[in-house]
This record gives sequence, C-alpha cells and structure tokens, in this order.
Amino acid sequence: MGWGTRWWARFYAIATLLAVAGVLYAWGVDRVDEMGKVIGVVAALLGLPPLVVTAFRLQQGAKGPGEASLADAADTLAEAIRHQWEAEAEVRRLNYPYPLPVSWSAADPGLTEEWALLCEAARQAAGRPSNAPDCWADGPEGLSGSGNDIEEVFLDRIPTRRLVVLGEPGSGKTVLLIQLLRALLDSPHRNPGDPVPVLFALASFNPLRQDVRTWMTDQLIQNYPALGAPGGGAAPSRRGHSLARALVEHRFILPLFDGLDELPNALRHHALHKINDTFHPKQPLVLTSRSAEYRQAIAPTRGATIVRLHGAAGICLSSVDAETAVDYLRSDAGDQHTGADRWGRVADALRDPHSPVAQALSTPLGLFMARTIYNPRPGESTGEVTNPDELIDVGFCSRDAVEDHLFRAFVSAAYRFHPSRPCPWSPQRAERYLSFLARHMEETLGGSLQLAWWQVSAFFPTYRLLLVFGLSSLLTALTTGLIAGLVLGRPVLGAGIGALTGAVIWIAAAVGVAFTPVDEYSGPSSGLGWLPNPFVAIGACAGFVSGLALGLPFGPANGVTTAIGASVIGGLAGGLSARVPHTSDAVSPRDLLTTDRRVFLSLWLTCSLASGSVIGFGTQPTLGVLAGLAFGTFVATGGALWWRYTTARLLLAAKGHLPWRLTHFLADAHEHRGVLRRVGAVYQFRHLTLQSHLAHRDG
Repeated sequence: MGWGTRWWARFYAIATLLAVAGVLYAWGVDRVDEMGKVIGVVAALLGLPPLVVTAFRLQQGAKGPGEASLADAADTLAEAIRHQWEAEAEVRRLNYPYPLPVSWSAADPGLTEEWALLCEAARQAAGRPSNAPDCWADGPEGLSGSGNDIEEVFLDRIPTRRLVVLGEPGSGKTVLLIQLLRALLDSPHRNPGDPVPVLFALASFNPLRQDVRTWMTDQLIQNYPALGAPGGGAAPSRRGHSLARALVEHRFILPLFDGLDELPNALRHHALHKINDTFHPKQPLVLTSRSAEYRQAIAPTRGATIVRLHGAAGICLSSVDAETAVDYLRSDAGDQHTGADRWGRVADALRDPHSPVAQALSTPLGLFMARTIYNPRPGESTGEVTNPDELIDVGFCSRDAVEDHLFRAFVSAAYRFHPSRPCPWSPQRAERYLSFLARHMEETLGGSLQLAWWQVSAFFPTYRLLLVFGLSSLLTALTTGLIAGLVLGRPVLGAGIGALTGAVIWIAAAVGVAFTPVDEYSGPSSGLGWLPNPFVAIGACAGFVSGLALGLPFGPANGVTTAIGASVIGGLAGGLSARVPHTSDAVSPRDLLTTDRRVFLSLWLTCSLASGSVIGFGTQPTLGVLAGLAFGTFVATGGALWWRYTTARLLLAAKGHLPWRLTHFLADAHEHRGVLRRVGAVYQFRHLTLQSHLAHRDG
C-alpha cells in the first residue's frame, strides 16, 4: 500500500512512542501548555503528510489498471495461474514418483444431454463452432481416454466444449481438473487474449444468496488482488466495476467448477440452475461431482423434471486397475536393490477385485495414503516404516474398514519424524490440532470445506473477542502508565492515565466493530484505497463537530482550528474504505494475513498520529493523545480482521486447541505433509472424507 512497509511502520511506531513520551514528560515538569504546542507541531508534521500522500497515491493507483485492455489482463492472469498450479502440483506431489494415469469412459446417458442435441446446439449457435466438426466424436463412447487425453477430449471431441466429470470419492476428479487446467494454459493452440481457465471451488458458493458472476468476481479478487482494480471502462467505485467483473462479463474466464457434491444437498439443484441461467450453452465450462450427488442434483425429488447441465457431455472416472496400482506402489518402495518385494502380499490381494484391500486401493486417494504410510521417504530405511503386510494380516472385513484404517494412519505417517525435515509437532499433537480445525469447520462454520485464517475468530462471539482485546489493551496501558508514573514520581497519576487510555481504546474498538460490516465472513483486507464515497462527507462532518466540541473550551480560535483540522482528517479517513490491489500474482493465506496486518497497523498509526496532532495542537497534548488513540483504534478495528484473528488464535493456543504459530502449522501441513491442499487463498483438507474422519476422531 505504498508507504505501509515495515520500515515506515517502525518509523511511525517510534514517532508515536516519542510523542507519548513527550506528553508524559510535560506532565512531569508541569509545562503542559508549552510542551503541548511543540508536540502538536511535531506530530502534525509526522501524521498529516502520510495520510494525505497515502490517499493521493492510492487514488492514482486505483485508476491505472483500468486503462489496460482486458486481453492483456487475461494474459497476465493466465501466467499467474500457470505458476500457481505448477507450484501446487509439486506440493501435492502429483508427479511423484510419476503422474498416476486416470482413465474414464462416457457417463451414464441419463445424466447428460443427448449427443445429437449437443452437435445440433454447436452448429446452430451464433458464430462458427469453437472446434472443427471433423474432430467431434461420433458419440459419447468416443470420449473414453486416460491421462493427457483430457485436453483433446475437451477441446476437440466435445462439440460444445462443456463437460461434466463424474466419479466416486477419491477417484481423482480434482486432479484431472488441474491436469486439464495446466494443459489448456500450456497448449500451443492458446492464443493471446484467449479465455483463461480458472478453477473455482464450489464449496464456497451459496446459490440462494449469490449470483454466479458476483461469486466468481469475489473469488478472483480474493485470490488475485490486482483484479480488484477498476477495469473494462467502468467507473472506479465498486467491486462490481472491477477488472475481475469485466473479465467474467466479457467471457475471458473459462470456469472449471470443482465439487458440486461439496455443496449441501439442498443447494446443489439451485447451483445447477444458476449455472444454466448464467452461461450460454455454447460457453465452455467444466463441472465435477460425485456421481450419486450429481444424479440427485439434476432430479432432487421423485417426479421432478430432470435439469441437466445444458449442452454438456459427461465422463465418469474409472477405478485404477490392479497392475497400475501395484506398479505405482512399488515404484518408490525402496526395496529394489535388495530384491525384496515389499508389496508382494498386497499385490496378490489387489488382483482379487472382491477383496476389501483391492477396493480401498482402487482410487488415487487410497494409493496416495498407502504410499505415504508404508513407503519410506528419501533417507529412511524400510525398517523404519510400517510394513504394508498389516493390510493383509489385520483381516479387514470391508472396504470401509480398510479406508478407516488408512485415514487413521495417514496423519501420523505424514508427521512421522524425519531428519531432513524436522517437525515441531508430534503426530499426536498435529492430529489433535487438525481434528479441532475439522470440527470447527463442521460445527462452527456450518459444514464449510474452506479453511481460512480469518474465520478462526468465528469460534468466539464478537463480544468475547472485544472483551479479551479490551482487557489486554487496558492491562498494557495501565502497566505502561504506572511505569512512566514511577519514573516521573507520580505513580497514581500515571496509573490513572494508563487506565483511561486503555478504557478509551476499548470503547473505540467496540464502536469501530459496531459501525462497520467487516467480520470473519466478509473476508480480509487486500489493501487500502481512497475513493470518493458518502463516508467522506460523513467523516468530514463528524470530524468538524467533534473538533469544535473539543476545541471550544480552549477558546473560539482553537475551536475553529481544531474543527477544520479534524474535518480534514475525518474526510480523508472516510475515503479509506475501498480495496486497492497491490499484486497481479496469486496470493497465499500468509500474504493476505500480512496485508491485513499492515492495513490494521497503517490505519492505526496514521489515523492516531494525524487526528492526535490536530486535537492536541488545538487543545492540549493529553486530550490529543487520547483522541488520536481512540480514532485510530476505531478505524483500524473496523477496517481489518487481523486483531480478531490474533485474539482468537492466542485464546485457542492458550487452551491447547491450536499451535501458537497457526499460519506456520497450516503452511507446513500443506507444503510438506500433504494433509491440506490450497485453493487460492484458502486451505482445504486433502479430501472431504479425511476432514470428516478428523472431525469425528473423538466421537
């Protein structure tokens, strides 16, 4: 946000401390009036310029990106997405030891449109078909394939380029979607300005409250903040006029909707309706779902009209065959040089399609967990890892029993000790933390599949967070005031001023929360901006009235001066409500947390110094400091979520529910353990079934 860097934050923190120290010194030497003028001038020099410069720079920055063409913006977004999913593929170890080939065949004809209708729809739509009719498949059976065939199937064989990918739990639907996304971005046939494939996790979509385009716009801005800038020739005033919205409206986005089945039962049918109503039957898109859930979504009640995804063909992922599974498990088993076959007995069981082990290891998810549990990592010996023969020796009676065993052993295996990658958490503690998060998502967040740091505070009601925040502020201010009072020989006065300061901060925080819509469900701040809006006038008026009321007791001239200065401060602060992007790359959860923290500190420091200098210059330094702290706290707590997250995180860590360094724990679970996956700026558990297992671990 321009000046909101660490260097400037430290500078202004020091300036604030010096100003407070000056006020305390003035009290100690009984020269409040003289010192007040000096401190007011110094604070004004420190506080007013950055607020004005920040507002000016951010307003200028908000206008620049709108001048770029949508085609250029699409190409920039495509490059960011390509880098993002290349990194995510490495983290998810999709290529280790090699990409597991997934095959598919045509979906049940009752779940998709008739092939003849698809061909006719492609021919009759305005303009020429997106692909050459000579490349179209002769019928649904021509959609069968495996691995890299998915690009050809989507681009050439399907007349409408609209596809439904179905499959059982853990069958690799999301992985296939990522593979398609990367293939489309790397395709030699992609031209500059072509639509950009973007993966949207439907778990965060509520079709009863949102329209599809608005939800897509919000997701794009959250994950790629640069798209929040005004674009497409629109006025730079609202998110609805953003570059992201323009890309969606002008069909520069090719949506890949992942996980219709991850929506609640009652919402799937509505989501399908919304998608049908939003996108023209010829506009390319992909939708994934479990087979049974998709069947229920297209006909939610008996006798109801079946509503399929318009103009879409369908494929259904197949189980992994025994020989492919055996080769995959053996590829990094670490026994080749000894001639031993670590997976020999399991391999025999896999060749019996009726055995529980064969059924459980017939999906990419089952194979991934088995490899994590039973295969040694680089540097480990096979003797240090549990032998896979236990899958046979235990004598599991059903597929569910085998899968339950794999889920129970997976987290412990992911966190087992390894010299090259030490872990600060034991497997038991890690599983306890993950189980708490899974229950939090299921119970507190209403079954959400998205794990976002800003929603951790939802575990506590707002009044409890304010209570803890206020008590900590009061204790800190009281201690500081007491120490200063002891140094100056006035401990009672120092303690009283400290208590008053803490109380002012507490009240200001409560008012800031009450009068702003920012909460754990609205999402964090992706930056600061200054744009004209009604709050500019409201802030200016409120500042004028407040400044006049505070300054008049010290004389008419002081009242007018204070009122004018406070009006300027209030107007500038009132415009600091829009979000201006600071990067064109995909952001991580850590990036958003860092940005939101800087927004909080920048608002607090800038508004405190600016308003405190004006009030202090027109009245007295004591009143200026208190008013500045109050106004800074009011704006900061209402404009950022960092304080909510930090307060809730510390409370939960003190209770032993979560680690003290929560963001580090989540990043490690994603990047090194494979327990979490990342979709944009939020985390998800590796699989819905894993989340459900952890949520009910103690049940």
